[in-house]
Amino acid sequence: MYHQLQPIKKLIIPFRVDALLPNFLILIPRAITGYLLSFVFAINKFGTPWTPDSMGLAYFEVSDWFVALVTQFGFPFSLMPELFAWSAGLTEALGGILLIIGLNTRLTAFFITVTMFTTIVCRPWDGSWNIIPTFIFFCLGLFFMGFGSGKFGLDYLITKRI
Repeated sequence: MYHQLQPIKKLIIPFRVDALLPNFLILIPRAITGYLLSFVFAINKFGTPWTPDSMGLAYFEVSDWFVALVTQFGFPFSLMPELFAWSAGLTEALGGILLIIGLNTRLTAFFITVTMFTTIVCRPWDGSWNIIPTFIFFCLGLFFMGFGSGKFGLDYLITKRI
């Protein structure tokens, strides 16, 4: 049983940082990133239990404007824009929660990084600088892919016991 869990342990184990201050310096951006993804950016795209009623989205429903935006990304996104919009919305909403609690941080950060990279590369340029938050989330995703959750996350507690 132990040998079967080794690959999973290597995937989720955080980078070892023993001092208290560096672990706080991992926790703070992780918690802020998770909060912003789940409770600020995802709520107008994807229906979650915390999405305000004023958005008019049912649970796990994707907003029409977001599906239309994903359609503009071109091939292959224009073939199944609802599926791609739904997966991006779920990545932001659920991924943010997972980042906050520090569960599967590296894997979650991978999906967030891929989602943000896709947006950076495929989104049509509208002349504004609205892409900057996407780029920041992309960079933070790379950071969390490298460091994991630190000691203040469930990944640390789980891998400590395995």
